[in-house]
Amino acid sequence: MLSTGFELSAPLRRPLPTEDYGHRVQRIYPEPTADLDPTGVYFDDDRPAPPGRPWVVTNMVASVDGATAVDGQSGNLGGPADRQIFKALRGCADMILVGAGTVRAEKYRPPRSPAEPIAVRRAARGQATRPRLVVISASLNLNPEASLFVDRDPEDPPPIVATVTTAPASRWANLDSVADVVACGETQVDLNGLLAVLDDLGAHTVLCEGGPDLNHQLFASGLVDELCLSVSPQIIGGVETNARSLLTGPVLSAATRLRLDRVLTEDGFLFCRYLVS
Repeated sequence: MLSTGFELSAPLRRPLPTEDYGHRVQRIYPEPTADLDPTGVYFDDDRPAPPGRPWVVTNMVASVDGATAVDGQSGNLGGPADRQIFKALRGCADMILVGAGTVRAEKYRPPRSPAEPIAVRRAARGQATRPRLVVISASLNLNPEASLFVDRDPEDPPPIVATVTTAPASRWANLDSVADVVACGETQVDLNGLLAVLDDLGAHTVLCEGGPDLNHQLFASGLVDELCLSVSPQIIGGVETNARSLLTGPVLSAATRLRLDRVLTEDGFLFCRYLVS
């Protein structure tokens, strides 16, 4: 091995941009436009809910080589502009759908009150101040004292935890006082049934924030209407970084055809909006 005369204590990565970035978002497709407000762009998108269920958006960030996490967390791939897009998409959503593994890995907290531009738009639409969290957990392996449950605004309804009828009764009892636990399926959460429940609760747009297992289940069931993919200008490589792909699971029985609707860019990031054909 070539000796360089010094040792690296951690992998070399390009430092994330400063907070001065994220204010010069440009559209490069379909027509070039400079200095866009991501909030306005994403709120103006048309999202007609299909019959019997909400419109489902999946939002993921990935490196150029397809990794969705670095050292177990997706935030290590992001930057200021990516966070702007993240906040805009959350602002559009009535509910946020997320798997229990992602909740634990990313240390999920309750959605925060949005900035004024988003709050004004939500109010004009008749949406709640903050979207409601919906956690998928067949095993109910969730800590009832986690911030996700205990730090929510008292004006907000508790998170929904979607589970199965065979989930351990003791864990169900532990969560019953901090969440609305609903059973959708016997051994695996029935996403069709869950989305019907969310539709009955008035959800028009549901934002899925992963992880890859939940993404796979949604695509395999034909339940995704929109994919928002942030491509981070990094190459990760290797299992040592805990890299994962966008979807984790068996090969889909049929390929899902996507139509590229828009591409935004800032500081080397690409923000792609795809619609399911």
